[in-house]
Amino acid sequence: MLFVQEIALQYTKTVRYGNFANARRAVKFFPVEFDKADISDEILFNKVELYQEPDGIHGPYSKTKNLGEKALFTGKFATDFFGERIFVKRTENGYEILYTDKKQRGWIKSKFTLTEGKSGRIVYNERVSGWECPWLYYLFTFNFICADKADFKPKIFFRKETDFVFNDMKELRYSGF
Repeated sequence: MLFVQEIALQYTKTVRYGNFANARRAVKFFPVEFDKADISDEILFNKVELYQEPDGIHGPYSKTKNLGEKALFTGKFATDFFGERIFVKRTENGYEILYTDKKQRGWIKSKFTLTEGKSGRIVYNERVSGWECPWLYYLFTFNFICADKADFKPKIFFRKETDFVFNDMKELRYSGF
């Protein structure tokens, strides 16, 4: 079974500087409120949304749901499950985690493969613009753990160091392998 947590931290230009960035980078995981008896599918997905202002980080809004085979990558893009850059494929004895440099258009590259008991993290920035706010920035953190359903606990993602880490934070676009 695969446990996935997405943390989407939104901020604006007013909090783009060093001390604010350090506060954002400190957010790596959150507890998951979900009844173990309700875990029914292969993937348990927890999405946490936060926003940062000069007076601190606010939220979280959190939603957890079971995902079945429809969430696994089959070669076609699907934006409903893990955003537009993260894809998950089932392997013989675990899960392959894939990442693309551009939303739904770039080269999809394998970042790591998780087997039983292994964990991984992908962190990347994104910048978008809209009518009301000229620029919005996001820091996305994806936590992955391959474990048995019996291993689920609210603090399952509380690992400062994971087995695999991919940080694509050097630029607001893809920065490497």
